[in-house]
Amino acid sequence: MKSLSECREEIDTINTELLRLLERRMRVSENVARYKLANGMKIFDETREAAILEKIGSLAPEDIRSELVGTFDGIMNMSKLRQYRLVSQSSPSRELFYQALEDDTPIYRTGDPVGVQGIAGAYSHKAAMGMFPGADIRFYTDWAGVFAALKSGEISLGLLPVENSTYGSVSDVYRLIIDNDAYVVASDRLRVEHCLLARPNVRIEDITEVTSHSQALGQCAGYIRSRGYKATSAINTAVAAENVANSNRNDLAAIASVDCAEKYGLCVLETGIQDEANNTTRFAAISSRLIIPRDADKISLRFSLAHREGTLARILGYFAALGLNLTKLESRPIPSRPFEYRFYLDFIGKMTDEPVFDLICALSSELPDFRFMGNYHEYSDMDG
Repeated sequence: MKSLSECREEIDTINTELLRLLERRMRVSENVARYKLANGMKIFDETREAAILEKIGSLAPEDIRSELVGTFDGIMNMSKLRQYRLVSQSSPSRELFYQALEDDTPIYRTGDPVGVQGIAGAYSHKAAMGMFPGADIRFYTDWAGVFAALKSGEISLGLLPVENSTYGSVSDVYRLIIDNDAYVVASDRLRVEHCLLARPNVRIEDITEVTSHSQALGQCAGYIRSRGYKATSAINTAVAAENVANSNRNDLAAIASVDCAEKYGLCVLETGIQDEANNTTRFAAISSRLIIPRDADKISLRFSLAHREGTLARILGYFAALGLNLTKLESRPIPSRPFEYRFYLDFIGKMTDEPVFDLICALSSELPDFRFMGNYHEYSDMDG
């Protein structure tokens, strides 16, 4: 049996040999990329790659077959990443991104109109005041109304909840961002503490029903269930509080912020009723034009993939190769296309970094249903 030092020495020799071969392979793959570019071909050729891996599998010793096939799969992935960087030079998205990076127009100026869903006292209202001090905050009945106002130029920005640490993504907002060709230009997080609010002189023992936005009801689902309350959805937490204030019912309570109690003349029966103590909602500021601020450090993407083995792993391998940290990955089926999925991906990255820029340009040309949703700065905590 060889000693450990002898084994390591042999591995070092093999690595040197492999390095020369891999470099040679990478140079050939660059020529492949130039040919594909000249002939309008896509980088990823699924049939060709499957044939290569099948051949490797047939030639490899059985006891290490899967390891060798996996190694060659990784090598081809890195070759494609290099090819993408070369092909990205001709991406039609390149000019759009350059223009956004060169545009030094500020996202927000004091006094600009900012649209939110709901009424005064809602969490969106609180988030807007924290993110945009001095803003002319305008209220809309629903999220679609915010997008309509943004499209018409009535507001400069919209601010909408996109994700909650307890209840997950607000999928309807993501859909509206895509459908309205809007971009995320900033993001912030708000600690959300839900309270049980009722009319003055009402006792907690009198409550049989609670009302709030569906997200808030979900965030307090355990509490509601433990009390045996009936849950009724409202379009907004502040609207729920206002409805309770205007009712004549002593058995009805709203789940909303403590600010709503003061604003609508309600009493606080209990605080901190959310199921998770560190309940946090992420809000996204949206714009009708692509703006990439100087401090942008997070990128959001959407794309679709067929439901086949290895398709997602292939895409994620590119991000891993560039050392990019993914912070969100979600998938949803596409109703009109059976067994195909739409993915939402967030990662820490900057379009000012050339490798990131090249990858995004290449993917925008390669992936179906691709949508660059923004490169923006995300604050860690609005409360401090």
